This record gives sequence, C-alpha cells and structure tokens, in this order.
Amino acid sequence: MLEQFPFWERAALLAGLMLIGAVVDLCRHGHAATRHKEYAFIWFTGLIGGLMGGANDLLTSSISPAYFVTGKGLAEGDGFGLRVAMFGLKEGLSAGVIAGAVCVYVSRRKSQYAPLRFGQLAGLLWMPAGGALAGAMLLPLAVSGSDPTHLALRLDGIVPSEQIGPLLRVWWIHTGLYGGLLAGLIGLLVVVLRRRRAGGKMAGAD
Repeated sequence: MLEQFPFWERAALLAGLMLIGAVVDLCRHGHAATRHKEYAFIWFTGLIGGLMGGANDLLTSSISPAYFVTGKGLAEGDGFGLRVAMFGLKEGLSAGVIAGAVCVYVSRRKSQYAPLRFGQLAGLLWMPAGGALAGAMLLPLAVSGSDPTHLALRLDGIVPSEQIGPLLRVWWIHTGLYGGLLAGLIGLLVVVLRRRRAGGKMAGAD
C-alpha cells in the first residue's frame, strides 16, 4: 500500500511517526526517555548508508551506465549522474535505517543484561561500513569476471557485447557491498551481545 507514495513522502511519514513517538516518550518518562536517542541513531545510520550508497552508485555508473539504465530502469541523458546518485542515496538510506533499527533492538532490548550505551554502539559502526567497502573492493577481484548466474547470456542482444564485461564488474561490486555490509552487521551484533553479557557478569560480580 505504501509503495504508491513517493519515497521521500514515506521517509517523511516515518520521521513524523518517530518524532511523535519521541515526544510522547519524553512526556511520559522525562529524563529517563530514550526513544529520541534511539531514533536519532537510526537516522544517523541511515545517513551513513545514504551517503555510501550515493557515492557507490555514482562511481560505478562511470564504469557501467548500462547497469543502471538496463538493470535499474534509470533514464539516460542530461541529469543521469544526479538520478544515479539519488537512486543510491535512497537505497543506502533504506538499508542504513534497517541496519540501525536492528542494532538498536539488539543493543537496547529488555533483558537481564544492561543495554549498551549509544556511544559504544556508534563506535562499532566501522564494522558494517568497513565490511561493505571491503566486499565492494575485494569480491570483484576474487571472482575475476566469473558469471555463475549466466547474466551475460541473458543480456545478449539487450546490452552491447562490449558493455557486458563492465556491467558484470559493477554487479559484483554491488553484490560485494551488500554481502560485506551483512557480514559486518552480523559481526557488530555478535560483539554487542558479548559486551552486554560481559557487562552483566561484571555487575553480578559486584
């Protein structure tokens, strides 16, 4: 149902709902309220994801414009770079918001262990960010132009033959980016759980 609304309208609606939730939480709990910090962290990770996504797509569009024209349905011509950057910004923002929400849930959810502080959580964001960058750089080198999904065969006659190689390279860059992001996020969550448990044991020892 929400898909019928433009992306930025949906983003504004989410931000509005979060703002209402934060205000209600502040009114109910005063200085003990944490929703505003949680939502701020989620949008912070969304901003990081958006900037990375926009920069990545802008860079990879210079390698293979066909990846975005044929694969993503973006129009060629004037303003192509801006359309690519905005596309990457929206995709990265969505991924960052989702990742941030997962981080907040795991690090702050009610349990027998004390929640992780937001400063500590922010200090671990290098893991998914670094994982995404490493995956985007290393996976294309590791696969060396392999095509296990036979993408080149499916693109035959759709994309000029000289553009298929660069398109495959960009496809692997994006696959590595998301794969590295997922691996880094999993690593972050493991560290968060370990730190919460370690903090609980130290508190129990006291």
